[in-house]
This record gives sequence, C-alpha cells and structure tokens, in this order.
Amino acid sequence: MRAKRRWVEHVLLVALLVITGIGFSRSSKPAVSAVPAPPPVAAENPLQNVDDTLGRRGEPLATSAGWRETQVAGRIFKYCGNGSIDAPPTDVHRVIVIVHGNDRQACSLASSVLAAGTEQERATTLVVAPWFPLREDRVNPNTQLFWSFQSWSRGDDSANDDVRISSYAVVDEILERVRPLPTVVAGFSGGGQFVARYSAGTGHTPVRFIITNPSTYLYWTPERPGATRKQLANCPTYNDYRYGLNKLNGYMGAVGEETMKNRFAQHRVVYLLGDADNDPKSQSMDNSCAARTQGANRFERGERYWAYLPSVFGPEIHERHTKVVVPKVGHNAWGMFQHPDARAALFR
Repeated sequence: MRAKRRWVEHVLLVALLVITGIGFSRSSKPAVSAVPAPPPVAAENPLQNVDDTLGRRGEPLATSAGWRETQVAGRIFKYCGNGSIDAPPTDVHRVIVIVHGNDRQACSLASSVLAAGTEQERATTLVVAPWFPLREDRVNPNTQLFWSFQSWSRGDDSANDDVRISSYAVVDEILERVRPLPTVVAGFSGGGQFVARYSAGTGHTPVRFIITNPSTYLYWTPERPGATRKQLANCPTYNDYRYGLNKLNGYMGAVGEETMKNRFAQHRVVYLLGDADNDPKSQSMDNSCAARTQGANRFERGERYWAYLPSVFGPEIHERHTKVVVPKVGHNAWGMFQHPDARAALFR
C-alpha cells in the first residue's frame, strides 16, 4: 500500500514538472505578430521629381484674379493675379504680365485678360498684374514700395527714402521668378507706355510684348513725322526721355542707347490700337507739348509711330513688330483684349 502511494506521488511529481516546464517555455518566448512585415521601402532619391516639388508647392490657379503680395527689395510688393509668382503650379503653361494704367486698377485689368481666354487657356495661364502704388494710395512707406505719379510708367525708381528700385526692375524680378515659363508682357494705357519703353530696356526676351492704347511712344531720333517746326521749337523738352533719348533715367541709362535699339528691334512686339480711341480732349491722355508732337490723339499717335519705325530700323522691323487695329473700340481694355488678334497675341 505504501509502495503504491509512492508510485502515485512520483507520477504526480513528474506531471507537475512537465506542466511547469511547458508554461515556462511559453512565457519565455517573444510574442510574434500574425500580421506580415511590410515590404522594405526603397531609399528616397532627393533629386527625384525636383521640378514637381518646386512647382506644386503653390496652390492651384484660381478661377479669378485676387490680391496677393510678395517681397521685392526687402519690401512688400502687391500684385493681382490668379496664382503665385513665388510658386507657380505645374499646370501653368504660360504667364501673362499685364501692367495697369494711371488708374492703377490692377485687378480690373487682370480680369479683362482672363476674360479674353478660353476655359482651357484660363486653366493653364498665370495672369500677373503688378501694382505700382502712389503715396496717395495710403501705403506704409516703411514696409511697402511706392512711386510718384507717372514715374512708375517710365521706369523711374521708387520714392521710398531708403529703398530705390526701378519699376522696370520689379518686372524683371517677376520674369526671373516665373522662368522658364513662356511669358507675355502687356500693358494698357499708362501700362502701354510702360511696355513701350520696357521692351527696349529689358534684357529678358518674352514671347512678345503687347502695347495697347498708350498716350505716347519712345522715339529714337529727334524727328517727329507730322509735327510742325513751330511745335518742336515751342517744346524744348519734346525729345527728353520718356518721349525721346535725351536725359535717360537710371535704368535706361545703364542699358545705353545702342543696346536699347538692338533689343527693341529684335523683340516681338504687337501694337493694339483702337480706332475709336481718337478723342483729342481725353482727360486720361498725356496732353503735354511733347506728347502733342506725336499726334493729336492716341490712335493718330500709334499710326504715326508705326509708320515712323522703318525710317530707323528698316522695313524688316514690320516683320517682327505687328500692328492690330481694333475697329469701333475706344479707350477700353475689355473691348481691346476681346478682339481675336488680341486674344491670339495674349494666349498663343
């Protein structure tokens, strides 16, 4: 009986040892997840899709133009557009820089350009309308660039006490930021005067420049076809810059007359003239004596200038420069840009 009890105790002891060993073995093993490990990820190439990364850091193009701002020469500079010049989206195929007139209505002008395009063209075109404000526009001179009346349209320096930058240099900066996208530089009225001079001074080569209904043009010689000797004699400043080559401002003087002529002759330029923009008493037109030597009204001044160009640059100038007369349209940007040839010049 005692032997039987010892045998039972021995069996129980062996069973206990086996159970304990199994438990210890299970508790000492690391837990293994039933979910398979993810496949290894290839190391990211820092140069891969660099263009996409740079282009897509901005927001997509908006359906309409609105106020935006950037930094130029360490100061705030505002512009109206449907996208950013600091981060153009990758779906942009073209940039149109459109310069306002003396009314400084940048957004209105940007909207008139957008309205001229098809839906597809608007979806792939960045429109930028730089704003060149005056002190009267209540800018903060300590933080924001500003100019004096008409100085911005001739490429003069800003009027800030401690920061001086030509309005033409500002557009140069804009063109640098949107490179290498194809670009058109256009202007209406006072902006047309801006582009008429800027197209001679800048070292950039856009697809084309578009000069629309300006008051005056930059003449390359003292001649003024159509003006009388008395007119010229009674206006000793008629050949000073902005009208001629005497007394060039800082931006143009740094370029020099010969380089200006060469650049102007080689650029593609379109002159948009409204044949109804013929009011000699227009309140928004330059009526100085120097301006009157170029003609009695905007349309006449444009026609005279067009006829004058071959006398300086030869007949071949009309192969690179073209004229479009928009019938029955006066001093109206919307009407000018809706003309089929104007739309083609902007978007093609």
